[in-house]
Amino acid sequence: MSSKYYMVFYVAYPYYFPHFLPISQYIGSQDKKILYILSDKQNTAVMEQIAQDEQLDYLLGDEHLYQVDTQFIFFANLFNQGRELKATRLFLWHGVGTKPYDFKQALSENDILFTEGDYKYNKLVNEFPQFSSKIYKVGYSKLDSVFNVTTQTIDALKDKYQLDKRKKTILYAPTFYPSSIEKMSDDFPKEFSDYNVIVKAHYLTFERKKYHKQLIKFNKWAKYDNCTICSVDEYNLVPFLSLADVMISDESAAVFEFTALNKPVILNKFLKLRLSYILNPKKLTKRLDSGMDRYRLIGDNANTYDEMVSMTRDGFNHPDKYEHARLEMTEDICGLVDGKVSERIYQICESQIQNVSTMAPQLIDQDN
Repeated sequence: MSSKYYMVFYVAYPYYFPHFLPISQYIGSQDKKILYILSDKQNTAVMEQIAQDEQLDYLLGDEHLYQVDTQFIFFANLFNQGRELKATRLFLWHGVGTKPYDFKQALSENDILFTEGDYKYNKLVNEFPQFSSKIYKVGYSKLDSVFNVTTQTIDALKDKYQLDKRKKTILYAPTFYPSSIEKMSDDFPKEFSDYNVIVKAHYLTFERKKYHKQLIKFNKWAKYDNCTICSVDEYNLVPFLSLADVMISDESAAVFEFTALNKPVILNKFLKLRLSYILNPKKLTKRLDSGMDRYRLIGDNANTYDEMVSMTRDGFNHPDKYEHARLEMTEDICGLVDGKVSERIYQICESQIQNVSTMAPQLIDQDN
């Protein structure tokens, strides 16, 4: 008996969509039926709007995970009740880079774990050899969408965000904490009046009251004609990766995504810290992703705002400066960037089905 759905995608937060959409689009192109189940615990309205805009078949509420008939359920976060599900459980971490995560639990709870490049694959196989047969290196699914971007798409995006098509574009994509936002100049867009400036912040900047000063900064920047501040509804960074010529960031894993497109990136080292982190440096060390240090050679590291301004302009003038380091990092972190990650995931799922099919007669024979 065939399942009603081939695959279900469980979405706990809006920023899971960019990872899942390329996969579901490819599998849908293979005449397989797809369903999205959205958590009703947070960001419900935003996620429903995204599902509707993308014309997805979806249900709202975790309870549907136990009721739906499907072969596979895809997670991007830990789901403690996953063992109770009848479907094959797939896991794809909702980020890229070197930040620590409870992969042991993820491997324990799920049947297959997909990872990106050599760095994470080798790390997981070495740390958890007992789970090595569950781990598959496929690349970074989020970047598959970049390969569908045409010149016409770029022009349409520039019109949508009212960008000057005669100018090159800077993408400022900071994280929420520790962030460089508060230490940026109030006149940041004015410093780059000869460029388009797009600001794409983490959604927690908009969702949590403790970061309200970051929004105050954005309001000041929004007064400049060359600056576009992306709202919380703009959940997907990929279109902006395609639009931008240079990225400015800080501790965000977005630098790995942009670097995978072989474009210049500036990493801000001037960060706004809470007093508790200043008084307790060990707390800051624990918060920061120390594993990222080895990859800071992919671009210029700015210790001050003025250095950032100079380095950004240099990035436009010398885009090939860190090309070798970018290519090496991409292979290590993101893996193969060829637009076919979703296809590889589908093939692995198909192999899983075939393996189960060939094992079934053997199990029957053993019972007899």
